[in-house]
Amino acid sequence: MNTLINHKDREYQENGFLQFSADELAKLTNAEISRIKDHFQGYALMKLPEKEIAFFEWLKINDRPVWDDLWPEAETEYMVSIDLLDHFMHSGNGFPICDLVGEANYWFTARMIKPKGRELFPEIEQKLDGDNKLTFEEALLVEIMQGPIDLWHFCHRYKISIAFAKSRIDQMQQEDLLVHLHDREDLVKYIDF
Repeated sequence: MNTLINHKDREYQENGFLQFSADELAKLTNAEISRIKDHFQGYALMKLPEKEIAFFEWLKINDRPVWDDLWPEAETEYMVSIDLLDHFMHSGNGFPICDLVGEANYWFTARMIKPKGRELFPEIEQKLDGDNKLTFEEALLVEIMQGPIDLWHFCHRYKISIAFAKSRIDQMQQEDLLVHLHDREDLVKYIDF
């Protein structure tokens, strides 16, 4: 463990930031992630992993106002707090887009699934067991249950139109399946990282 920290210390001294390859991320244990975050917390930035940079380049083309809200032109190096390291692991859903100021947020946690939405899970599980195709709503609910996710990462992962997804989420809210909070101030009580 000390070897890893020493290596990352040298990297930080040389570059002024930390960077993790896909291979490094795949090999990190939860204990190593905690140790790295504890060691560098409060002062070190990390460059987004290549996979996440590719996502943001896609976002720049597909929803420029959201990209502009996140990345002012002076900050196009894609640097983020080391505290977000675990979001880029195999079980994470990438950089959490939940703090937009000029655009509506579309970020969801399991706590935002309403009782009527939870009632759909036995049917969803049957579909999954039978290897049947899920609807947009069902797929989104499954992803939310697995971990907090935003609309843009979901759309990128499944190659879904952002406009279509926004309209379906509005419908899900009207049907009492999901809570959708647009403003970052309202999302604060749901953010636990």
